[in-house]
Amino acid sequence: MKIRSMMRRAGGAVTAAGLLLASLTAMPDVGAAEISGNDYSTCTYSEALTDATVTTSKPYEISLESLGVPATEKPTEIIVTLSISEGIGLPIMPAFGYEAAVSEESNWYGDGVWISSATSELSASFPVPEEYMIPNLFQIQIWNSEETAVVQTATIKGIGVNTGDSTGIGVMTRKGDVNDDKTVDVKDAVALAKYLIGTGELAAAENGDLDRNNRLNAIDLTLLKRGLINGTLGGSSDTGETAMEFVKHLKLGWNLGNTLDSTVNEYSTPNNAEQNWGCPITTKAMIDLVKSSGFNTIRIPVTWGEKCSGSDFTIDSAWMNRVQQVVDYAIDDGMYVILNIHHDNSPRGNNAYFYPDQSHYDNSIKFITSVWKQVATRFEGYDSHLIFETLNEPRLVGNSQYEWTGGNAEARQIVNEYNAAALKAIRATGGNNTKRFVMMPGYAASSNAVAVNDIVLPDDDHLIVDIHGYAPWDFALNRTGTNQWSQNSGTYDIVSIFETAKNKFLNKGIPVVIGEFGALNKENESARAVWAKYYTETASSYGIPCVWWDNNQFFDSRQVEGEAFGLINRNNLTVAYPQIMAALVEGTKSRG
Repeated sequence: MKIRSMMRRAGGAVTAAGLLLASLTAMPDVGAAEISGNDYSTCTYSEALTDATVTTSKPYEISLESLGVPATEKPTEIIVTLSISEGIGLPIMPAFGYEAAVSEESNWYGDGVWISSATSELSASFPVPEEYMIPNLFQIQIWNSEETAVVQTATIKGIGVNTGDSTGIGVMTRKGDVNDDKTVDVKDAVALAKYLIGTGELAAAENGDLDRNNRLNAIDLTLLKRGLINGTLGGSSDTGETAMEFVKHLKLGWNLGNTLDSTVNEYSTPNNAEQNWGCPITTKAMIDLVKSSGFNTIRIPVTWGEKCSGSDFTIDSAWMNRVQQVVDYAIDDGMYVILNIHHDNSPRGNNAYFYPDQSHYDNSIKFITSVWKQVATRFEGYDSHLIFETLNEPRLVGNSQYEWTGGNAEARQIVNEYNAAALKAIRATGGNNTKRFVMMPGYAASSNAVAVNDIVLPDDDHLIVDIHGYAPWDFALNRTGTNQWSQNSGTYDIVSIFETAKNKFLNKGIPVVIGEFGALNKENESARAVWAKYYTETASSYGIPCVWWDNNQFFDSRQVEGEAFGLINRNNLTVAYPQIMAALVEGTKSRG
């Protein structure tokens, strides 16, 4: 939910929260603030702040001059990066405000976004409208409704200002390819240089926005030239490696669970959908922490169906843009990214996007083909760091006999056909997608030998098999099971996963990735750490990389409903269980 309004200034600095609600019906809708994927440091002019706090009664003042903005330049956007403390009551709204020449009675302009919970760090973008130009001195505030009486404090990490025209840049599809010829070379640098001095035009200006601040300038040209020199731009998905060789690059992986894959009854905006299962908005800082903690691979589960419209399943453009933004967080960190179709497997009502039985077959093929055609087209320009995963745990949802027992022969065969349809749609988009590495699960991505042995892969040498392995079940996934594990009694189920994969695929030169694994929190960090080291060390001995399932849940799973697989705490940007993290790093030190 976004609320924006012009505010009447009261007593020098607006602190009366009641003015917010009172003004909503009386003032024009002029703001467009939103959660931003860029932080303050991406702005043309910026300043990191320390000990800068703002409360409902004490705004924070800063000047354009102190940020280094010349008086001759026109500010068009301000980005504020901040963190919100825990509070009591309903969601609060941090807001950016400044004096503007509105009228003699009302000369305060305000714009803000709702934040649904305390968060370690987020950035909000506040466009500066033409009719309410920002003066030298402006303020940052947080507002609250008097009815909720919430006491909140925000810590401002930094403030940035962009100047000049910030419209018409668009969404990057191939980094650096400003002339849109599907290659990145010196011709693109020449074209961008001519554009910047006003002597040329660009076919794809959005591909030149290399610092991702929604405008083109000399910094982008410098980054383009640097990328051409050091070879970091224009990469191909065809590495010249076999699939087995390529998978060696995947050292240790992490899932962004319960976030872009959360489901909603009625889709409205990307922000609402992303937070629907209680996880905070994903930020670059979160992904940076994942990388610095020891992961070099991130799996980004995505639910697409609810964000589609029409009989051809057209994906909402705002949702596609947001998915790309999160993918870019990881790509910009040099990580490998696995992007998939996740919770779109259901036999019921409007959510029957795909389901592995004959009665849903035609619609399922249509959905899978349409979604992958759109996704593959959007990401065609990405190099081998991006991996597509056709489906997540395709199974007979709700079938008590077959859902988690390896399925029946018909369902297992249909899953093979769905995988083939997805691959065909991906390859048909051409370019980098003709040789992109693609992961495929069997029925339910099960480690059950029956399910694994019935996987039939299409004739393609760039495929990777995806298996999920929460083992042993009583320790790793059973909420009421044991919280103890040792190598003396708990290794058989783990090793059998890898042996099944070896006999079916590895011995034939086909790589396998454990796309999900983990052990529930049962207040047993030490036991889970010992288990994690053994699991990843054993997997590494088979040449199999593992991707931890993290849903940002941390409570003892025996005491609360849900699955507590959290490892990286996205609310406060910390590693919640350092012993487990250290064990994962130690267990995979021989990989890569």
